[in-house]
Amino acid sequence: MSKADTSLNAEHVYICGNSGTGKSSHIKEKIAKAQRVIAFDPDDEYGELPGFTRVTSASQLVELLQAHKNTALKVAFVAEGVKAFEFWANCAFNWRNCVAVAEEIADVTTPSKAPPAWGRLIRRGRKYGILICAVTQRPAEADKTILCNAAVIRTCALGRDADRQAIAREINAHVSEIAGLKPLDWIEFKRADLSLIKGRLGQERTQKLKPAA
Repeated sequence: MSKADTSLNAEHVYICGNSGTGKSSHIKEKIAKAQRVIAFDPDDEYGELPGFTRVTSASQLVELLQAHKNTALKVAFVAEGVKAFEFWANCAFNWRNCVAVAEEIADVTTPSKAPPAWGRLIRRGRKYGILICAVTQRPAEADKTILCNAAVIRTCALGRDADRQAIAREINAHVSEIAGLKPLDWIEFKRADLSLIKGRLGQERTQKLKPAA
């Protein structure tokens, strides 16, 4: 087991939005140059990406991670359900020094409390060089632990008012700004400097937004 590396800049990312709004495209772009990635992939989105190995069983995942304890690997764990998600979270925590991508977390978490292994990954993973990228279509129904611990929060278009309200409160944005997002538009909040910017996937130009209060 590798020692904690507190020098690593593993700042968690939270991204939400309806299907087809560009959230997964952003994550895939973000991890393109990463050497070590472990993805919880219930919709089988990552297995065919360049460099990824697709696995569907717990034993396959463990075998791969053991064979690449300290070497490059991109693996997509295609599975569903809380049990599989918790298993994945334990694997990511013990593998360390990696990017852990958790897709559709509203299906395997609740707003009240993070499942144990997922909670440990969020709270303690950063000091072991683990950067979490959490993705959901329904932030109002998903775990709030990762939302509160994310250094960067990006929202794409959200169709439900409850989801818009939940994100607006967290990033101190006007709900109307979120409601006005179109597919591929995004608003990003950075906790480090409380900045709030708006942009569009594939375009370099961005716009600074005024906080709600």
